[in-house]
Amino acid sequence: MLLAGFIVLGLAGEALLRGAVTLASALRVSPLVIGLTIIAFGTSAPELTVSISAALNGQPDISIGNVVGSNIANILLVMGAMAVVSPFFVNRGTLGRDGGFMFAVSILLLLLGLYGEIDQVVGILLLLGIVGFSFYLYTTARDAEDQAEAEAGVDENLVPGGPLVAALVLLLGIAGVVGGAELMVDGAVALARQWGISEAVIALSLVAIGTSLPELAVSLVAAIRGHAGLAVGNIIGSNISNILLILGATALVAPLPISDMLAARDIPIMVGVAGLGLVFMASNRGMSRLEGGISLALYAAYMGFIFSA
Repeated sequence: MLLAGFIVLGLAGEALLRGAVTLASALRVSPLVIGLTIIAFGTSAPELTVSISAALNGQPDISIGNVVGSNIANILLVMGAMAVVSPFFVNRGTLGRDGGFMFAVSILLLLLGLYGEIDQVVGILLLLGIVGFSFYLYTTARDAEDQAEAEAGVDENLVPGGPLVAALVLLLGIAGVVGGAELMVDGAVALARQWGISEAVIALSLVAIGTSLPELAVSLVAAIRGHAGLAVGNIIGSNISNILLILGATALVAPLPISDMLAARDIPIMVGVAGLGLVFMASNRGMSRLEGGISLALYAAYMGFIFSA
């Protein structure tokens, strides 16, 4: 069930994103708006459906562990793999503006872990935060480099065949991410019980990797095609959306208590990983193969640590 969820979520998440981008482009929405909304939020669709499904089933550790584990995987696994395949550079806006905000919301989740819960009021504030940040990006991301990245992002995600085909792909994608999320959550719970480990560990590892597969596939292709800066922007945007959009929306469905283990161990690790990723990129406005290899080694060590602990 977990493997089926991986496959369905990966394919459906890609279909949802591409269908939505193509429809928006056909409606003459500007590439910048598409990049800041549909692409930024669309890559987080698998995490969103998994977290909401888990919350509805009474498994908050999966909801929060999925987000925390996905954010760790996006930096260490996805960006690390990108750098090993092809060392990359990023523009100053992505690094300073977006990266700084990613680190700030990571600290916010750390503080919420100390508080012990993400309730509906906090959920609303998180959603207002993502709306405010998106508006801020739209008003500031106007230079030629930002515009070029936005146009490249749209071109990378167009579906051939016109608006009707795009609408059908979008509907199939929506149905797929919902069904795939149910499969993944049910499989994760069953595995946790069979292996005698916590649901949080399954969410931090297998579920997080599964929901990060779309980012991994898209990012590797982008790196090979010379659009690594665009992929890094999408990864950072996904990490921001995971905390503000996904946890905010999920908390509206059901309050999310944060376990002591996640608050004391994994959320601080997520903050440290976010900081490490920014340090790597700030050193030379990109990431080298060596830094990518270090990131992959650290991710393997983290996986071994949480399973052995």
